[in-house]
Amino acid sequence: MNDIFKHLQTPEVFKEGNVNYWTDSMFSDLILRAHLDQNHSGGSRNHEFMTRSVSFINDVAPSDRYNKLIDLGCGPGLYCEKLSEIGYDVTGVDISESSIEYAQNKAKQENLNITYKIESFLDLNESDKYDVALLIYYLYGSINSNGRKKLLERIFKSLKNGGILLLDVTSKVSFDNFKEEQTWSFSSKQGTLANNSYIGFRQALKYPDQITLEKTSLLFKDKDPITFNIWNKSFDKDELIKEAKDVGFNIKNLYSDVAGQELKEESEEIAILLEK
Repeated sequence: MNDIFKHLQTPEVFKEGNVNYWTDSMFSDLILRAHLDQNHSGGSRNHEFMTRSVSFINDVAPSDRYNKLIDLGCGPGLYCEKLSEIGYDVTGVDISESSIEYAQNKAKQENLNITYKIESFLDLNESDKYDVALLIYYLYGSINSNGRKKLLERIFKSLKNGGILLLDVTSKVSFDNFKEEQTWSFSSKQGTLANNSYIGFRQALKYPDQITLEKTSLLFKDKDPITFNIWNKSFDKDELIKEAKDVGFNIKNLYSDVAGQELKEESEEIAILLEK
């Protein structure tokens, strides 16, 4: 019983659970299916949005002048494929082995020359190599402040002079709309997670500094309990601008999303276009 209560305690901000949701073999197929399911908003954006987004990227950083592009946290390569098709020399980086394996097989089937790497974007360690870097679908906000600074420094180093970084975050509006709740469920289905029955506890919590946590704890019948934490930091535009400027980036523009929509007061997202 003490072990159960330990897993249900409210963690310190940005503390990790006892498994990594993105790399644990129990969840890898689930995550890949979510990325590929157009009706599932938690994996990847839908194809219509991605098409508009790729068109916007090509408008602000045309592939004939900004050719070498890296997609950090590329998942199964959905953006990479579309960008490669319009002439970018694309590298995709993701920590999920199953997502990269899928992306490599798909690129081979489509005869696309895309370089994929299984690694965390936090470990990026290249110099003056890329014309464009993408860090999209709120990945920046999933990291604590020290980690964000180090990541921006690494991306800055990896870009050529004049190189472009496009990233997006959730806004204060999104944080205000986030609903705190605690729910539980029971699954006796076989073939879902490790062929085990389990009780699942989900906690959606708000923290100071516009930080949210979606915490899931799974208590299995024949397996040790596991917990994974999905953190997100929301920003106002001035805060985001300051973090970018602190590592040397110039601010080119702000948008309400990575498809280039105009930023408005009610926008739940902020996309920022930066230049080295």
